[in-house]
Amino acid sequence: MSKPKRGRHAPAFVLLMIATEPTHGLGILSKMDEHVPFHRMDTAVIYRTLKDFEANGLITSNWADSAAGPKKKIYTITDKGMKKLEEYREDIDKSLNNLQMFIKLHQSL
Repeated sequence: MSKPKRGRHAPAFVLLMIATEPTHGLGILSKMDEHVPFHRMDTAVIYRTLKDFEANGLITSNWADSAAGPKKKIYTITDKGMKKLEEYREDIDKSLNNLQMFIKLHQSL
């Protein structure tokens, strides 16, 4: 069996995690571990995605004090980011329909 590929929907999941609650990079990874059991994202993917999102105005960031260590960069979704999240949802919905069709046809074999 081949090695699982990193999901093309990784940016959508990163943006979704920020939309649910403003958070820092490792907080996103922690949320992914909690909510998306088969994700294959690492910190490099998350931080590259955050940099791209911020450059494109989908998120903003602010430094916040942390009781347990150094300041953390907290990311918050923008209105533009919410529109992009909806685009991601529509794309994932189409993918889901295709996958459900695959399963249905496969079960009929």
